[in-house]
Amino acid sequence: MRPSGYLNTVEIGDGNSLLYNGFSMCMDVVPDEMAHKLVSSEEEGDFLFLLPEEKDHLLQRGHLTCLSRQDEQEELRRLSEAIAQRDSELNRQPFSRRIMTFILTYQCNLSCTYCFQNPVRDRVPQASMSAAFVDDFFNRYLSRLFPETPKNIFRFILFGGEPLLPGNRGAITRILGYAHQHGIHVSTATNALMIPKMLDLIGPERGRIQSVQVTLDGEPAFHDAARITPAGAPTFEATLRILQDLISAKATVLVRVHLHPDRLQSAQRLIEVLERENVLGHEMVEIYFAPVHSFHTREMSSEDLALFSDIFQYVALKQKKPPIQNFDFLEQLMEAKSINNRPQPRYCMVSTGRHCAVDPFGDLYECLEEAGVKSRRIGRLSEGKIETFPLRDIYLKKYLANRPECLQCSIALFCGGGCISQTRTPDDLTFRQFCRQTKIFVQQTLKTCFLLKQAGETGRRPEAIC
Repeated sequence: MRPSGYLNTVEIGDGNSLLYNGFSMCMDVVPDEMAHKLVSSEEEGDFLFLLPEEKDHLLQRGHLTCLSRQDEQEELRRLSEAIAQRDSELNRQPFSRRIMTFILTYQCNLSCTYCFQNPVRDRVPQASMSAAFVDDFFNRYLSRLFPETPKNIFRFILFGGEPLLPGNRGAITRILGYAHQHGIHVSTATNALMIPKMLDLIGPERGRIQSVQVTLDGEPAFHDAARITPAGAPTFEATLRILQDLISAKATVLVRVHLHPDRLQSAQRLIEVLERENVLGHEMVEIYFAPVHSFHTREMSSEDLALFSDIFQYVALKQKKPPIQNFDFLEQLMEAKSINNRPQPRYCMVSTGRHCAVDPFGDLYECLEEAGVKSRRIGRLSEGKIETFPLRDIYLKKYLANRPECLQCSIALFCGGGCISQTRTPDDLTFRQFCRQTKIFVQQTLKTCFLLKQAGETGRRPEAIC
């Protein structure tokens, strides 16, 4: 008998820890001392610190196992195959929600220092999606991209570049008109500075942009060094004012807080500002954390880990929701009663077959962070025809059973394998793991979910764009 290779633990207060198993998906509350001994035990042991009934329970729950490490990984591979097959069948059902993203332009009114689209803007022509293109798309393509899908199952996303540039208004009004006709929810990811010119299109009513995602990079000084206009002008104060305009318009607001390497204190000070401005904790607002792309190259120090935990749990307590989006399915795991009804782990909509993005040139993409990179297209629209490319089928095979390095990870079924656009070179179609601080995010999210569930304070959450 040995500790499972998928055993994890996080302290939850009052001398207790949450054991969570990345294979069995079982979660149990145990004393801190027991948790520490379990995760630090040798490969095999007699576990004299456990009572016989405790040992039996931990064995039944999968925290202890009699399987070899290799056999345990093989069992996980088989399980992940079964889950992927089940979800593939569910994803093909017409009632399964479909997300259609309109990349209205690759142009932007800001020059953020780290933007993943900077190289794309240097390569693609400056173009915006026209109203005529939108009309043609709805008339000839949408129902063929997602056959037999009821219109009200869709969700539309407006993306860019900056989707709310004034030149995109014609396309936006066409999309909103279609959404109004069919009862479709519309959201956007924007830097917010163009919202004053588009505020008449935003609100909770049918046929408007009902959900708006805005990004902040930290306290005002740090934000204004990273998110700037082409002339180098600051943007923090204007963005903060516009957040208040969005709240007044009764839109659902998601505030994406970027986490930068070694700058967690900046995120902490930003949270203080948002609390003073009555943004944190407002019923129409959800704040969530997201590492910028460079963050994955560094591991958190123990000091940063403690600070991150404090910030994460503080925000969760204030808004009664975990400040995370890519692992929001972990909330559902707290309600799962058996292995058969637990959700398929996923980092985003890529590989589900339920998301597609179209740009002004008629190129189709599945991953938004790959939009504009021609080699990453999954298809193309032209003269009434839909051409599909091999990458679309390759993405459908992105699940744990096809990723041996992920099968070895202790949070295997708590994670969808990470951001796929960060796991390949331009000509590489293989799937490697991309962990960033995934284990830390999963750990803190599960802690939050448990504490909120214990307090009876969990609620429905809006969805992030990416």
